[in-house]
Amino acid sequence: MKCLVLTNLYPPHSFGGYELTCKDTVNRWRTRGHEVEVLTTATRRPGIADDTGETGIHRVLEWYWADHELLRPSPRERLGIERRNARRLAERLDALRPDVVSLWAMGAMSLSLITHCVEHGVRLTAVAGDDWLTYAPRLDPWVDAWSRRPRRLAAVAAAVTGAPTAIPSLPRDAPVAFVSEFLRQAATRGAVVGFGASEIVPPGIDPTDFPIRTAAARPWQGTLVCVGRVEPRKGFDTVVRALSDLPDVALRLVGPDDGQLTGLLQLADELGVRDRITTGEVPRAELAGIYAAADVCVFPSRWEEPFGLVPLEAMSQATPVVATRRGGSAEYLSDDVNCLAVPPDDPRAIASGVTRLAADPVLRQRLASNGVATAQRYDADSYADRLEALHRRVCEHA
Repeated sequence: MKCLVLTNLYPPHSFGGYELTCKDTVNRWRTRGHEVEVLTTATRRPGIADDTGETGIHRVLEWYWADHELLRPSPRERLGIERRNARRLAERLDALRPDVVSLWAMGAMSLSLITHCVEHGVRLTAVAGDDWLTYAPRLDPWVDAWSRRPRRLAAVAAAVTGAPTAIPSLPRDAPVAFVSEFLRQAATRGAVVGFGASEIVPPGIDPTDFPIRTAAARPWQGTLVCVGRVEPRKGFDTVVRALSDLPDVALRLVGPDDGQLTGLLQLADELGVRDRITTGEVPRAELAGIYAAADVCVFPSRWEEPFGLVPLEAMSQATPVVATRRGGSAEYLSDDVNCLAVPPDDPRAIASGVTRLAADPVLRQRLASNGVATAQRYDADSYADRLEALHRRVCEHA
């Protein structure tokens, strides 16, 4: 199988689980003999170098995002971006001659790239790790602007400029792999990018980075861990507030800063808990040890998570989880079975859950054991297997 992956960010220049699962999948497919290339944006995170020996990763696309801000360039600049992106896509299609193009994270991307793929007669699939089918048209100022104008005028503009102006729809035979039933239902209700066939393919954790630990009894140390991009939707401020009711507990916050860390630490100063918080981003290979060293992993998301890998990572290390169970994460998180559920934006509920765990080693052991069993059901190898089968079916039906 020859596959071209199209996505907005690709590790090591990435911020979340969507991009990491993409790389995990690409690596596995390549190991199995498939010819896979990645076409992504030129965005590079400061201080982070490209992977040594990186091949087949083309970081040449432009998109409508920079430094955590959405861009709204002038119409002339937008047209230039659209034309350059179309040319770079055509170069990769001509060079690779892929059997299938796999669409991953398309937020703030030129959605005209999808239209160009259809016009080239290339088979398509999509791996929906978030709800870009719904929100992406708003973040593409080229198609967004034309969608507000008369359809006939937009069609004339497309013919004159050579840049598609319509919001694309996936062909009916282009399957979408959603990471959760929650996400599929959300897309069914609100998707702006049309789609037809779909199935649920939940992602998993890489056993190399997160080898399963045995759930053994361990003494309470008073340490919490939160992992993820530091941004408002993740709800980390709720955990900071909870520390006011947990005087003997410390928090380690691990993840890239989305421009919100300064404000979060100012809140901690105001609450008098700053001295009990440590922050910083670490390589993924170090995360397992950080989870294992914590008494509790708190997953306090206030938004509807498409899936949420963090609780599974913590469970793999036999660390109990306190979580809001928002969105797709509720499909594998079960209150008082493999986690303690709390409402979003409720510091007292988090403090109560942590206090309960601190006082009850039997509860900690039970949640840890059930969590390990849950984590074992979601692994990156199985995820790559199922996505490979889906992509191969598309190729075979060409």
